[in-house]
Amino acid sequence: MSEDEQPDEEGVAVSMEITGPYEDVVSKLKSEESRPDALAPLTGDLETLLDTVQRMGGGTRSAIADELPGEMAADYDAAAVVETMQVLERYGLVVLEGNTWKPGPRIEE
Repeated sequence: MSEDEQPDEEGVAVSMEITGPYEDVVSKLKSEESRPDALAPLTGDLETLLDTVQRMGGGTRSAIADELPGEMAADYDAAAVVETMQVLERYGLVVLEGNTWKPGPRIEE
């Protein structure tokens, strides 16, 4: 607020600086309300799957399926892991090396 401006008696003025990688800052500022509620289980499962692959440093479809927590919205067996990983691969989030899924270039940035 500049010196010329007077605060509204009932209002509040807040100023802050947010720094960091663009994706991190945008994800913090993005309103959860901007995402349709119907997609919340999907995005939660995708984040859990990516976190699992990252934590493991990669793995086969069966190994990843075995490491996934039980509280996911959908059931993920080895076949479902492959189907989902193929979608994530399109976005550079995972890569397939031989029969091992690993974190992709977008994750390693």
